[in-house]
Amino acid sequence: GAQHYGQCKNTESFAPAAPVLLQHYPLYRVSDAMCTGVDAAPLDERYQLFRERYDVISKNASKKLLWWFKPRLILSGHTHHGCEVLHENLYPEISVPSFSWRNRNNPSFILGTFSRSDFQLSKCFLPEERSVLALYCGSCLIIILITLSHVKMFRRSLHLPYSLLGKDKTL
Repeated sequence: GAQHYGQCKNTESFAPAAPVLLQHYPLYRVSDAMCTGVDAAPLDERYQLFRERYDVISKNASKKLLWWFKPRLILSGHTHHGCEVLHENLYPEISVPSFSWRNRNNPSFILGTFSRSDFQLSKCFLPEERSVLALYCGSCLIIILITLSHVKMFRRSLHLPYSLLGKDKTL
């Protein structure tokens, strides 16, 4: 309003930039058959057909979203696997894999840097669950062994005074 006009005089206006579309469900695609990489769906799941409006957004809704927003990037999830798709040869979509060991052995996340004209993405992987479990089990075993070795040394150090104070002394 007019009463706030004076407060906004020194603001900087930016040129419009194409938006980044963040959504849970991926845009329409038939399957993950074209997906590759460490975090892609396993081969036995890659060719399973997606159900429209259950696994992916409907074909019609996907076309409308692309037409309305003309996004420079689309980030989606839901499938628990990583995938890169180029819609209409213009709009890149990256399906971010699951961030939970419940869904996959190698969870990851994407770190993004965005400017008005560009973006950069880095995929960061967590350690595999079996590696973490092996580390925990190995650490527990080492702690147990160290504790047992200290208990044995403590018993040996107590053994000498007991033998000196014992009844059967030999000269």
